[in-house]
Amino acid sequence: MHHNSLKTPMIAAYYDGTVSTRHTVQISLVNGSIIINGNDINLSYPTAAVIIPPAVGSIRRTMRLPDGGLCEFEESPAVAILDKACSSAGGENLIHRWERSLFLALCALAVTVLVVALFLRFGVPAMAKHIAMALPPDTESRIGSEALKTLDQFIMKPTKLDQSRRDELSDLFRRVAGKEPAAAAYRLEFRAVPAAGANAFALPAGIVVITDDLVALAKNDDEIAAVLAHELGHVRNRHIIRHILQSSATGLIVATLTGDVTSITSLAATLPTVLMDTSFSREFEREADDAALAWMKTANIPPRRYGEILARLQAQLDSRRGTSTGNDNSVRNYLSTHPETGERIRRILKAGGE
Repeated sequence: MHHNSLKTPMIAAYYDGTVSTRHTVQISLVNGSIIINGNDINLSYPTAAVIIPPAVGSIRRTMRLPDGGLCEFEESPAVAILDKACSSAGGENLIHRWERSLFLALCALAVTVLVVALFLRFGVPAMAKHIAMALPPDTESRIGSEALKTLDQFIMKPTKLDQSRRDELSDLFRRVAGKEPAAAAYRLEFRAVPAAGANAFALPAGIVVITDDLVALAKNDDEIAAVLAHELGHVRNRHIIRHILQSSATGLIVATLTGDVTSITSLAATLPTVLMDTSFSREFEREADDAALAWMKTANIPPRRYGEILARLQAQLDSRRGTSTGNDNSVRNYLSTHPETGERIRRILKAGGE
């Protein structure tokens, strides 16, 4: 059978594109033309003007005509002849070629994987930053308050520090926070967290929590000030909200497309778990460390003070891990969620020229 003709006409349903009336017709291929015959229907089109979309599953095949008409027919050997004639006349459909080419299919898969990887690496963080920076202050405040309430209920206990010591550290916190307008809403919370050891962390809306064990571990207030400056770096850069959003790309996309902050609020219910079980990215840690170093420079505090308390925290964490039994997740301190301590200390000392 020559590909340029059909020995037996093919039965099809014809629609003229104007009304929904169905006509039974016969389709023939003669000398490079598609011939359609039926009751009061005699049409002819060059193959180059006819489009036969690729097959999709078991759906009936179609033929699109240049005047808006359409033919429908079942898959058959005759369709393959028409398909080939129309493809050779007008250029084979790219998607159809991809379907039949393993190499092109693998290329398409590779491109898809690359696009997804780039989106996760650059798109998701950019979207998270945009949403976090645009979050209304009252929404952020509600998230922070709810997170603190949850932590108080399940993890944290009242501080045992005396009032005079708390007043001293609150004054120190105010000096570290500075006089910018947003800093007036920041607040320092004191808690005892036996399971976490020496710890400090930031919550949305400028809430910074410091534990009794961290105060006891510090040899001087300069070390505590450095830790507070680091946590305020997380606050100012909205790292906490950004981290929550990046942990749930689906919720992030919904919030970006719809502007619905309710989805963000619901995601914030996971914040206590995020704080206890995960770590910030290296980028976030560098930004917070840079904020701490910048403040220490203005306060004439040598960067080694920050490096010293980080080293002491790491030593305590290593000791607790070495003596713990059972699930290691119960052993946590400030550095459990702040990785690469050695690298950070070297970077901090280098900033101080040491």
